[in-house]
Amino acid sequence: MRVIAVANQKGGVAKTTTCQSLAAAFAQDGRRVLAVDLDPQANLAIGFGLDPDPGQPSTYEVLAGRGVGLAQAALAAATRGLERLAVVPAGPRLAQAEAELLGQVGFDEVLERRLATAAPGFDVALIDCPPSLGALTINALVAADVVVVPVQCEFFSARGVVKLLDLVDLVRERRNPGLTVRLVPTLYDQRNGICKQVLGELRREFGDDVSPVAVGVDTRVREAQARGLPVTIYAPTARASEAYRALARDLAALLEREEAAHVQQAA
Repeated sequence: MRVIAVANQKGGVAKTTTCQSLAAAFAQDGRRVLAVDLDPQANLAIGFGLDPDPGQPSTYEVLAGRGVGLAQAALAAATRGLERLAVVPAGPRLAQAEAELLGQVGFDEVLERRLATAAPGFDVALIDCPPSLGALTINALVAADVVVVPVQCEFFSARGVVKLLDLVDLVRERRNPGLTVRLVPTLYDQRNGICKQVLGELRREFGDDVSPVAVGVDTRVREAQARGLPVTIYAPTARASEAYRALARDLAALLEREEAAHVQQAA
């Protein structure tokens, strides 16, 4: 199972939308997908039209060692076309996990161990990180093969990404040297000169770490959210749907190249 974390400490950059849309795109392409919500705001399951029961095990119980694995906490997506997708919802107690994890030895490897037990049932896991750089996000970065960073094409959002990349460098140094970064421009408006300028600066500063796919502003995304559907299901021909499918293909190709490189190194 390959693991993709979707992270940005700044809210409002389409982080959960990106995680949800990528999970749906991979599932529609025939992969077995596990979508894991590490955001205490708990919007990922809602985005798939799921309404978890208050007694439903969540990512909190999984991380807190309550005898619940990711596969046991996963809910099957009920939407036609997403039969290969399962969602592990967040719960109201997930916010407590930050402090509880920091009190454990090896706190940053808990999610990695939990994912290892679920790996045989899935091809790819998508992790929706909280809008912070605390213990939950660190767990996701340690477990991930790739971290997707949605970056809104506006000045302050682009500047804020540097803090996350500093954390990525630290995780690479101490725990996960193979972690790859993919910056994804989001909420891009090609009619807006500032958007074009920010996109150009991102590509100049970060080069190949920036995805060739920029996800534009699309009202169909909001409509899809209101109906509890990924945009790739609700409006498959919308610009955002096409962009997220292209992004999923880009990430799949990236993971395949990395896998081939690992095999070659091992030989």
